[in-house]
Amino acid sequence: MFPFMLFSTLFSSTFTEPGEKRWVCNSSDTSVWYSYCDNLKFPISVNAEPCITLKGGRGKLYLYYIPRRDIKSLYFNIYVSFKSVNFPVRKEVICRGSDDDYSFCRALKGGLPTASCGKCDNRLGTGSSSLAN
Repeated sequence: MFPFMLFSTLFSSTFTEPGEKRWVCNSSDTSVWYSYCDNLKFPISVNAEPCITLKGGRGKLYLYYIPRRDIKSLYFNIYVSFKSVNFPVRKEVICRGSDDDYSFCRALKGGLPTASCGKCDNRLGTGSSSLAN
């Protein structure tokens, strides 16, 4: 009994579930949401311009945030609905800790991340995406 309590106490904060879904945008054929694992009400703001479409298109994805710790790994859970049909959650890995495409992946705690990407084509289902702070 004691080893179970110790294990669950030590690792309860490690295995976090995604929080509430946040709406990003609606297009004629798609609705997009995201979620994050953080106890702040709005630590990350996401905006797509224009909204992501399944027909193919070009657009930009904007992220607004101030990191509360050094960014070593970062991923998003993306929820997509097409004509009232919900697709499985897609986990999009943005920062892996090494050989990352985005310059903000090495941002330090409290800094204002800047973003540039050399391999941004076909990210998140759009023809060309970029991230900006």
